[in-house]
Amino acid sequence: MPFLLPLVVGGPQQPSPERTTIRAEATEVLLDVVVSDKKNRLIIALNSEDFTVYEDGVRQEIRSFRAYTGATEAVGDLSPGPTTDEQGSEAGGPPQTPVRAAPNLTILLLDYSSTQFENIKLVREASIKYVEEKLRPNDLLAVFVLGSRLRFLTDFTNDREQLIAALGTSDLTGSGLAADRSSLEAGIATGSAAQMQLATTQAPAAPSGSGAAAAAGGMGAGRGSQGAAFMAERISALHFALKSAVDQRQGRNVLTAIRAIALGVKGIEARKSLVLFSEGFVVGSDLEDELHSVVDVANRSQLAVYSVESKGLETRALSGDLVQLDELTRTVGEPGSGKYAVGGESGFDRVRQVGRDMRESALRYVSNATGGFLIRNTNDLGVGLERIDAEMRSYYLLSYRPTNRKFDGKFREIRVEVNRPGLNVRARRGYYAIPPGFEYLTPEEYRLLMQARNAAPKEELPLFLRAGAFQDAGQQYRVPLILEIPTKAIKFEKKQGRLTANLQLMGLVRTGAGEFVRRFGGPLNLHATQAEYDMLEPGSVSFLNTLELPPGIYSFEVMVRDLSSGKSSRRQQGLFLREPEPGLALSVVLLSKEVDKTAAGASGFLAVGEAKIMPSARCVFRNGENMVFYFDIYNPQLDAKRKKTDLEVGLGLMRDGQPVRVRLPSYQLKEPVAQPHAHVTFSKYLELAGLAPGNYSLVFEVRDKVANETQRAQTTFSVVN
Repeated sequence: MPFLLPLVVGGPQQPSPERTTIRAEATEVLLDVVVSDKKNRLIIALNSEDFTVYEDGVRQEIRSFRAYTGATEAVGDLSPGPTTDEQGSEAGGPPQTPVRAAPNLTILLLDYSSTQFENIKLVREASIKYVEEKLRPNDLLAVFVLGSRLRFLTDFTNDREQLIAALGTSDLTGSGLAADRSSLEAGIATGSAAQMQLATTQAPAAPSGSGAAAAAGGMGAGRGSQGAAFMAERISALHFALKSAVDQRQGRNVLTAIRAIALGVKGIEARKSLVLFSEGFVVGSDLEDELHSVVDVANRSQLAVYSVESKGLETRALSGDLVQLDELTRTVGEPGSGKYAVGGESGFDRVRQVGRDMRESALRYVSNATGGFLIRNTNDLGVGLERIDAEMRSYYLLSYRPTNRKFDGKFREIRVEVNRPGLNVRARRGYYAIPPGFEYLTPEEYRLLMQARNAAPKEELPLFLRAGAFQDAGQQYRVPLILEIPTKAIKFEKKQGRLTANLQLMGLVRTGAGEFVRRFGGPLNLHATQAEYDMLEPGSVSFLNTLELPPGIYSFEVMVRDLSSGKSSRRQQGLFLREPEPGLALSVVLLSKEVDKTAAGASGFLAVGEAKIMPSARCVFRNGENMVFYFDIYNPQLDAKRKKTDLEVGLGLMRDGQPVRVRLPSYQLKEPVAQPHAHVTFSKYLELAGLAPGNYSLVFEVRDKVANETQRAQTTFSVVN
């Protein structure tokens, strides 16, 4: 049986300094810097006095400096100046000798979700050739494949045979996603061509005089062309919508993979390189915050991303145009363009999200922002890998402590300069001022967290949180998190005849040791007519989020912000999920006063018969209301003859630790158990009457007559006038 740790339902908690403040002395920014000359040759003979680092335009003191080199030799005779050792003390004397790097760590990520079948061979051959020719004794490689899901094929190893075997793995499902996108692009291109052709047929001015009848016939044909153009536009809009959905899925999967890899290698003290083979992905407005957050996580993990566009040399089909137009020019220039925009979508919106997209722009941004670069438009991917290999073996590692030590979630721009003319410097462009341990949050989410933690009582949004725990298949738990906000506390505004409210929700799940497990949430948009709002106003708005978690100790932290009023709130709760045992056990008991009707015989979590339970977090009831309870009974034994359970469920009521004299029903359960994990779901309701206002506990005692075992569970609720 899971144990609930204390539920916080009171006022806002003022977080302790240890939880909200990171000591500035422990914060240090690491920069891996690559320097090259005008011929793109790597420069490795500089020392600390040759570098100047700026953050938001303010010069920073370099505290540590190291130069790492592979086989590349220094170019030019650069005289050294005083340098700074790893502890930040000044050191003069002879030139600092570049040190041989610790194991060179490289991760290959093969994005088959964007790579079409015909281009997989390019990726496989180039990566295998790299392993065969470039792998050195001091190198460690790991391989991931992103297809229908992210797969970890091999851990860091120097074993050529193992790496080559891993690189031979493909994901046909992932390549199928790329094929879907390609076919949608073809559909869009076909539809656009049809629209262009039909749009050139324009209805002339109203005819008069002789020949008017013939001209009128021509006008009829023009109207038919307009109708066909309208249909072509609608079909094209459908292609755009479908392709946008595929793009969003692909983009989110790639960003999630980069984030997971960056977090996985964060604890390894060295510069890491991620070589991403991909045909690119689209970042719409919904993914922009996630893109910036992933780049920040990679930078904090010292993970430089080198992108290799896997579609090879780009060729274009010949057309009547001597110069092929980009999608924006073509769309804006089309006759009648935008006449039939769907759902307020303009030609500019489509170019932003779907057009040619410049899919490599996302690859370029991720690479440049993390200190890497993009290789594109080549059929010899090996040449690009050679350039990447040379660079990731020869670099400088600098560190500084920012003069601005405020963690406000804002972007800090970094600029690195060298005092030698004719040299090019490449380093990451900056970072978000988010303390260690919160890298998995976007800047917007971190600012929401800080606002909720520091909210004054008058700015707090009433928020109630309750967690449940139900055993699921595979030694997992299904954990419903229920949030509840009184409707009157939410600011609804009237827009276009409807009442709307906009909330921002963010939830964090951590282990008992404080390690991050996952986050959830996002924007919540509420819409209601005046009549619907009048029904909602006396009650609450509830939200349900269900997580799958293994046994362990967890803490849940939830933040909500009302974007209209600016009010926010934060709540925490802990949960202990036991290792499932073979004997009789009970889940957490959930209470509800809201039940929705479902299809007859519908089954599933929180569904009983034709009813779907909406659990309550606040658990406040009035006399005259029905209080629904819901829980699972695990591992009941079956009667040998009837193959059914023989369970007895008794109820008791407590107030302030004392029994309440009230007559409550008892129940006999003789029914088959549900699979795949043996359990019986039990849900009934009690009509409340004659209870004095106060806090109560409803106690359940379940006895298995076959196994002669008994288990107890209880839940709390309040009664108000």
